[in-house]
Amino acid sequence: MIKRVAILLLCCLTFVLAPSRALGEDDDWNDIGDNYYTVKLESGEALFTVGAAVYVDDQYISGDNKRYVVTQVDAENYTATARYDSDEEMPAIDWLKPAFAPVSSDTSGGSGDRLIAIYATHTDESYVPSDGTSSEDDGGGILDVADALKSAFEKQGVTAVIDTTSHLPHDSGAYRRSRQTAVSLMKKMPDALIDVHRDGIPSAEEYLTEVEGVDTTQVRLLVGRSNQNSEANKEFAKSIKAVADEQYPGLIKDIFIGKGTYNQDLTPNAILLEFGTHTTSKERAIKATDMIATSMTSVLYGSGAADGVGSNTGSKAAVQSGNSGVGKGILFLVIFVVVAALAYAFLATGSGKGMMEKLKRNTSELTGGLLGKKPDNDRGGDES
Repeated sequence: MIKRVAILLLCCLTFVLAPSRALGEDDDWNDIGDNYYTVKLESGEALFTVGAAVYVDDQYISGDNKRYVVTQVDAENYTATARYDSDEEMPAIDWLKPAFAPVSSDTSGGSGDRLIAIYATHTDESYVPSDGTSSEDDGGGILDVADALKSAFEKQGVTAVIDTTSHLPHDSGAYRRSRQTAVSLMKKMPDALIDVHRDGIPSAEEYLTEVEGVDTTQVRLLVGRSNQNSEANKEFAKSIKAVADEQYPGLIKDIFIGKGTYNQDLTPNAILLEFGTHTTSKERAIKATDMIATSMTSVLYGSGAADGVGSNTGSKAAVQSGNSGVGKGILFLVIFVVVAALAYAFLATGSGKGMMEKLKRNTSELTGGLLGKKPDNDRGGDES
């Protein structure tokens, strides 16, 4: 409970210093239309492709857990160069038994206070082979994948909520607009926040795979490196990959740590999942949802969490240890932000009364009216 309260406070205060400045185009992945980046090694060998902008110092953890760092970017030709840095040390998963618990048949809607929140920043994303288009303004095939992921968590005994609010247009401002959705979901204090996507690279082959005899797509994990939670977000992604590599070898394609926030500053357990690309079938992507939900359930609640069997002592200890460290970091950051916000507001208004009015209004804008003074009607919402 303390962790959830701390996270809620962090959501409210992190950007109170300058809330009137919406996340700009340089804060998240720039929209590059139908283009995509090819990242190569210094030897010229292709490393990976991705349907979004790449920046110097972005990191890439390959399927075999090797870490690479982007050193050069040619934005005109949509290419980049990366160098091998080191083998990535993955989390120990000794607590996860090889014969992990099967998926529960209970679809009663979850148990206890286990809660996962799901949304899609790019609600228009679709799958050409299944939807006949790569983008549908009225709601693309990605929402079907998100709904399947919700059902997959519920099969594991975890309550899942989904918000299908549209954040069109599909441009660099989409993350700024989806932030309101993410903040609204965080009011429910979920254990994890998932942004569901599909990639935009043209080659379906890069995502096609077979896991346990099932034709499915791989899943790419994305982490933003431009927020105070980046290390915790990265560890969360690594834990998901480590568990999935044991349970469903080949399911996780890789982890990309890119310049941006992606609303992951709202909680340490935030992740962006890409299910295939626009040239793969939606049906393959949906098949991956059961697998990723099983692995994420194990990460968050322990081995055998779905039906209460199996040993999860190690998992709980790991989660509690991680939460302890994250909680201390959050508490320190909350204190720092409060002090800095007070100083900033006082300097901006020149009076104690003006300072409090500014803080109330800014906090309300950030939390969608949950806390603080409600904004005047003429102030409106975010603009693209």
